[in-house]
Amino acid sequence: MNAPLVSIIIPAFNAAPWIKQTIASVLMQTLARWECIVVDDGSVDETSEIVSSLADSRIRLIFQKNSGVAAARNRGLQAAQGQYIAFLDADDLWHPMALERMSSTLVANPDCVLCWGDFVRFDDESKAVVPLPATRWWHSGNAWEDLLVDCFMQFGALCARAEAAKDVSFNTSLKICEDRDWLLRLLRGRAAIHVPHVVHFYRQRSGSAIRDYGRFLDDEEAMLLAHLERDDVSSRLKKRVYSALQFHRAVLLSKIPGRRGEALRAYGKALLLDPLYCDNYLKPVRKLFFV
Repeated sequence: MNAPLVSIIIPAFNAAPWIKQTIASVLMQTLARWECIVVDDGSVDETSEIVSSLADSRIRLIFQKNSGVAAARNRGLQAAQGQYIAFLDADDLWHPMALERMSSTLVANPDCVLCWGDFVRFDDESKAVVPLPATRWWHSGNAWEDLLVDCFMQFGALCARAEAAKDVSFNTSLKICEDRDWLLRLLRGRAAIHVPHVVHFYRQRSGSAIRDYGRFLDDEEAMLLAHLERDDVSSRLKKRVYSALQFHRAVLLSKIPGRRGEALRAYGKALLLDPLYCDNYLKPVRKLFFV
């Protein structure tokens, strides 16, 4: 058997209701040179049994005690043997051409360490698909800077060169935003390229929503500020990141009963911090009319 071109890392915790369908989307890939590493992060349901029952030598199962998604991804990176690395959550799905489109993009662009494609959401119960409005028009072309401002990359819609990806470990102290933090450390000073196709289907289910908005906002801010501490980060970029943070704070606070006033104040701060950041004006319009 030829060495795998792409190593797929799937962290799984109590994923029995979805894992078979997720791996089915891997088995349907038009690119056949892959290995799929499922890291069972201490599941107490039938996740491991379901994965073990799948008769395909390209699927590997690793079991570890429950340590969190960051540790599970690190374990997968250590075991990966492919030239490229792709990640897929245990309840999400891929387009059949996802790996072919992403790996061929990296082959054609040897100066890029990572490529990312488009994604859509689908409701777990109704299966209704919700396309996401385009936001790339405002991007600067510097993926690292753009990712500081907005987390526009979906983790299941990207593929990275293994030699670079394996040198960057996920921060296991982060319980939230660990994927964005990993991407920021991987992409600093490196080029990335967009794949103009939907490659990933993100399952939206009621149990996966953010519950502790306050902690999410605090953790997101602390993570981003750590990346902004460098002297070579321009004041213009810092201002835009702070503005985007306030806008995100406004969005999440608006979902908490009794905190609409605080949300409006945060939105006002976002506009004052960077009045020229058009996305702060357009995002509410997109929310009202498109999602």
